[in-house]
Amino acid sequence: MNIAIYDLDKTLTRRPTFTRFLLYYARRTTPFRLAWLPIWIMAMVGYKLRLYGRKPLKQFGIRMFMGREICPASMSKITVSFADNVFNRGFQPGAIAHLHADRARGALLVLATAAPEFYAQLIGDLAGFHAVIATRHILTPSGALTHRIEGENCYAGEKLRRIEEWLSQQNIDRKDAHIVFYSDDISDSPTLNFADEGYAINPSKKFAEAAAKASWGVLDFRHAEGISNTP
Repeated sequence: MNIAIYDLDKTLTRRPTFTRFLLYYARRTTPFRLAWLPIWIMAMVGYKLRLYGRKPLKQFGIRMFMGREICPASMSKITVSFADNVFNRGFQPGAIAHLHADRARGALLVLATAAPEFYAQLIGDLAGFHAVIATRHILTPSGALTHRIEGENCYAGEKLRRIEEWLSQQNIDRKDAHIVFYSDDISDSPTLNFADEGYAINPSKKFAEAAAKASWGVLDFRHAEGISNTP
């Protein structure tokens, strides 16, 4: 069985999606929240300084720009619009080319991302993915979405754990699967090592050096031909 797993932010897309979605949502619902953008920038600086992790940062961002509880019906049109915008205008040319190639060879397409499931699922559906593995959020008893993340952020080692969980749920034996994984970030090293073929997408110098040491391939998704250079 052939399985092609793609990261989302800056692998499929040209730009990260999380902050973009927060601002997209606030602009269409409660524009006054946009005044808190400087606070969000400071919060991201705090994360870079390792004062806290990604999970509390993302929970803080959703609470600040969207609220503690969000009715799914009220956000439906916005998430659909955002996903459509990302899919039709935000994908990298090389990513589109490789998706077509993987689909043509009969690979099962899986999107594995730290982005919230409430919009990642829609992007995955539009792009024709067979499965989406993303960060889940806790629901209230009435079904409202909360800012709180269920379990852990689907990032780094947790992403690999979720992928292995999905394989088990699908009754796919790892030894019977040939897995290709594409990511733009060295944080995905656990899954790059797990895959039969791992590819560093548009890598930084540090990531390219790590790819060379680990024998991962290198792809440039900024161009339709997706220039390949496998060490």
